[in-house]
Amino acid sequence: MVSMNGRQESLQHWSEEARTQRLRILRRHTGLALANLALPLEQPESLHGRIENYVGVVRVPVGIAGPLAVRGTAADGAFYVPLATTEGTLVLSVSRGAEAITAAGGAIVHASDPEVVRAPLFVFADGNRARAAAHWVSEHIESIRPEAESTTRHGHLLSIEPVLFGRRLVLRFVYSTGDAAGQNLVTLATHAACRWLRRQPPFADVEFYTIESNLSHDKKLATISVAWRRGRRVEAEVTIPRAEVLRILRAAPEDMARVAREGVYACAISGAVGAQAQFANVLAALFLATGQDVASVVESGSGLTIIEATPSGDLYASTTIPNLIVGSVGGGTRLPSQHECLNILGCAGSGHARRLAEIAGAAVLAGELSLVAALAADTFTSAHAAFGRPTEASREPVYSGEAR
Repeated sequence: MVSMNGRQESLQHWSEEARTQRLRILRRHTGLALANLALPLEQPESLHGRIENYVGVVRVPVGIAGPLAVRGTAADGAFYVPLATTEGTLVLSVSRGAEAITAAGGAIVHASDPEVVRAPLFVFADGNRARAAAHWVSEHIESIRPEAESTTRHGHLLSIEPVLFGRRLVLRFVYSTGDAAGQNLVTLATHAACRWLRRQPPFADVEFYTIESNLSHDKKLATISVAWRRGRRVEAEVTIPRAEVLRILRAAPEDMARVAREGVYACAISGAVGAQAQFANVLAALFLATGQDVASVVESGSGLTIIEATPSGDLYASTTIPNLIVGSVGGGTRLPSQHECLNILGCAGSGHARRLAEIAGAAVLAGELSLVAALAADTFTSAHAAFGRPTEASREPVYSGEAR
């Protein structure tokens, strides 16, 4: 019998036999048939390191938006974008924005190099010792770097930024993570570096230590996200001729610009970080489809959208995503369906993370354009009424004989 206490180490516990035994336990405790969870996944052993107490797969429908023309440094062409979602109208909305962008010749997109942070905390007896330790670190970074980089093939330590408050010292370890999203990478690397640090005289007698202080804003929304990047900074812009805006988006450029401007005022008075319409909506669907860490939508899904009418009456739009966490290797990107979705984009495997980030930036821009246009034309409600509600035939879930 395989228990469900999460302590198994052997690969056999990700086998189909082990999953079946867990399902049997779960069925006995719940009285449910769990027929959909019981459907098998090819190569369940591939889930090792991605899930514990594996019992089944939740299937999320995937739709395709596009073609979406992107003119980036790594992504240059027309792309069909897979989006995994259960929100009616989302794929249709991104497709409409993609049509407008493509009609204008494509979105110009640039994704920066990645920077991912882990921020351990050290508490000393007093502020003098904390300041001395910070100074010591600044002088010995070349000794710390090989300790951190010994754990990773993709990561490189860029800098260590000390942050002092009283007798507490936070060291912001900043890494380039290559094609990996990098959350696990920076944790392992920083842990190795801190083990070495704590054997050095300035750190030998720290009162308290923890690998993360919360100053990395990992999966948190913070105002420092705008100034201190976590992931890639992605800029996307497009100028769409007025005739195409009216034909495809069914709204006038000046009306869209007014909606966007009023939205900025509301964001400002509400204390929101950034000002945009639906970054998280598009990114969550893309993350699910391509095997990204969906919780990273917290920091990735905030930014700035600018929509303006040009002097000639055309439409200019741009989006800025300050902290986009995506990877083309590692994590869920190796799972069969997610790997296929990455292949659709030409983004599977090493060397493709920047391309994925640029496509994501263009997809976010497409979603912004369509939603703002719907608000400007007052079709937002009618679109959700038509496409965002189930029909009578699909309203009731199918329980496959489960007890209710």
